[in-house]
Amino acid sequence: MSFPEWGHSYNALYVPLTSDWQCSLVPARDVEDVDRGWKLPYEERQKARKEREEQIEQDSKDFDQLFRVSISRRAARACSDFRAHIAFIRDHLHISGLSAPVDGEGVTRILRDAVRDGRLVPAINRAWRGSRRVTRRYGPQSWPKRAPDLKPTIYSFRNGQLEPLGADGGFIDRTPYVPVAARVAATVSKAAASKGASSWLGAVETAAAALIGASDNSDNEENSGGENDGTFSDNVREASTPLSDAQAFEYRDDAGTLGNDMQTAWLPSKGGPPNQWVENTSGKQQWRLYDGHGNAAVDIDFGHDHGFGIPHAHNWDNGVRDDGNAFSLLSH
Repeated sequence: MSFPEWGHSYNALYVPLTSDWQCSLVPARDVEDVDRGWKLPYEERQKARKEREEQIEQDSKDFDQLFRVSISRRAARACSDFRAHIAFIRDHLHISGLSAPVDGEGVTRILRDAVRDGRLVPAINRAWRGSRRVTRRYGPQSWPKRAPDLKPTIYSFRNGQLEPLGADGGFIDRTPYVPVAARVAATVSKAAASKGASSWLGAVETAAAALIGASDNSDNEENSGGENDGTFSDNVREASTPLSDAQAFEYRDDAGTLGNDMQTAWLPSKGGPPNQWVENTSGKQQWRLYDGHGNAAVDIDFGHDHGFGIPHAHNWDNGVRDDGNAFSLLSH
């Protein structure tokens, strides 16, 4: 029979008894309940508690009869077992220096009294086959990192409903992301289906005007307090760079580090005119839209298909061009 489950603690002192048994002295505060998680039914929990109480009572009687420390006052200074007893008594029983034991009889008296008073709970291993020395378990030298406390979710009212706030204290933008190339295709399809787009070029020019106008319009709304209603026709009228007036770009070998043709697609990916379309004139027809910072945003390529048809679109994301997207017009 090994130590009972309540006999294991990093604060316990393991002492031999006069028989071959070993006893673990555990501070009462370290003894946990038989069912901490309240997983057992009530009857089983009460039965387990009664069995534990009977076992502790029996171990207390055996400890009182069999625990003896035979260390003389002269030998106490050089005895490691005596020093282990003194350290345990000082740390867990709070004995003052004047009352500290000076020999084995003092240790025996103090520990037996602590068991009778319920400050220490004995747990006896009656099948012990190990060392007969007084020992204490070593606690781990490092503990696992504590999981950070979860931050509470803060809510606020918007449009009469409670919505969570983000880490910056503002409402979370749940608008689904739509790639620029997809917006170009959708806008071109809408323009082609309208009466004003009599040709493919006219449809693309209308779409380009809508895209650039939408960006300009959002800025105008910010600056003017939202007076513009932001309709499609308003965006088209405000567009300043239709593709028919696209600024031409002559390809040069010294036009910066462009990488391979598939990545740069013949035009520089940075340093373009902000919010404008640029037409390539190096023999490979292509139109590119630059964003407000002069970085490539959308390509419309001709003369090859990549499996997406002619023409097709490419979307740029953080300086990287995707493999391509279908670019079709609605027929009517």
